[in-house]
Amino acid sequence: MGIKINKEFQKYKTRGAYHWEQIGIHPIKRNSFVIARYKNMLRLAKSECGNLNKKKVLDIGCGDGVLSYFFAKEGAIVFGIDYSDIAIEFAKEKTKSFHIDFRQGSAYELPFEDNSFDIVISSDVIEHLEDVPKYLSEINRVVKNNGIVVISTPIKYTEYPLDKEHIIEWFQDEYKKVIEQKFKNTKYYYSHPLALEEIYQAKYFNKQWARVIMNIISFVYNPFYGFNSRFKYLMLQYSVSKVSK
Repeated sequence: MGIKINKEFQKYKTRGAYHWEQIGIHPIKRNSFVIARYKNMLRLAKSECGNLNKKKVLDIGCGDGVLSYFFAKEGAIVFGIDYSDIAIEFAKEKTKSFHIDFRQGSAYELPFEDNSFDIVISSDVIEHLEDVPKYLSEINRVVKNNGIVVISTPIKYTEYPLDKEHIIEWFQDEYKKVIEQKFKNTKYYYSHPLALEEIYQAKYFNKQWARVIMNIISFVYNPFYGFNSRFKYLMLQYSVSKVSK
């Protein structure tokens, strides 16, 4: 990602390839929220494109490569790009058998030719960027006509972002205006209650018991997965754009 270096990227130095731990089976290190976010991205791409086999996919802000890995498992031809060279090295190491093309680079200057990809995905990246229009313009440049763009980002609830690593967050209507400046033909989806996330992160008797319980349950049913919540206040918003050039 072409953004300023901050604590988010230092996590790879201190925690290693931590997203891989988050999709594992350890009841404490596992993160059912992150797993659901990635699976939701995959679900939305498949809902628009059907079989992903041989589809050419670009993962912008790929980090240590977990989301790219999920798409590669579906037979997609995956390219991943991230600002963090450390993250890219982890991604390459963790996905050797899938031959994913990972590159260090900027979301503002994607190292690919025009009209290169059937699908562009970007999970919780846009809120870290200082120049969102440039980012969206680059996506529009590299995606094919009639291609699909899937982006996720948190929903805004406070004047300043709840996550200090975020540069900006958007209310639902605000986010629609941002996306539709570049992609008019867009659908929006919203996942899991905000309250569920608060319970997941809360400590009881100085332990995150709810987190462990939800992580164990998520092997059978992940409460963060899907878009059918009837609650009013939800956590994440997803845009799925059909590109017309």
